[in-house]
Amino acid sequence: MKTQWRLFMAALRFVALGSAAALDSYDGVPVPNACRFIPVAGVVLGLAGAAVYWLSAQLWPTSIAVVLSMLAMVDVRLGKSTTLHRVFFVLIKYNALMALSSAKIPYPLPEDLTLGLIMICGQAASRALVVSVMATDLPVALRISALDLGIALTLGLAPAAVLGIPGLIGLAAAIAVRMGQRAYPESLPLMGFMERLDITQQLTELCFYLGALAAWRYV
Repeated sequence: MKTQWRLFMAALRFVALGSAAALDSYDGVPVPNACRFIPVAGVVLGLAGAAVYWLSAQLWPTSIAVVLSMLAMVDVRLGKSTTLHRVFFVLIKYNALMALSSAKIPYPLPEDLTLGLIMICGQAASRALVVSVMATDLPVALRISALDLGIALTLGLAPAAVLGIPGLIGLAAAIAVRMGQRAYPESLPLMGFMERLDITQQLTELCFYLGALAAWRYV
């Protein structure tokens, strides 16, 4: 039984990584010997995608749930490829903004201006959180002062309040992702500092939109 489990794990590694490295072995088991379980590993990956789709569909439109499920099924395979991650960021952001175009805010505003206001809030918040990365991760001699950080956070995070509860929930989602990156630095692939800042900005902006969109669905 233990041998079959090792064969299955080797097949799962091959399906998940999809790279030349995966062809070598897993725990001493050559992948060719584990081919019998590759379809089963595909089932596991499909279950992961289905679970992400079902959970996402409870919060967001189907178009976003589909893209998130696609990302779940290829995320391990992407490894350090930030280019493909950016493609998924753009797909999810596009669908989120399309859904947010019909959002209603607590006070009268021309319909065509609402989405613009949401984008302003998302950009401001994500840029402020990028400054927080610069304040903690740069060499000591180059770090910005606590005063400058405080001003940047105030100016960047405050606009979200004009959107009401959805804006605050979106802000909380963006901050949570930033804190997760701080607590688990391995969540970002090894990359240059400027590239890390870019990924942080895109990810926090995206999570702001997703958090706000999920809240608007229920508030």
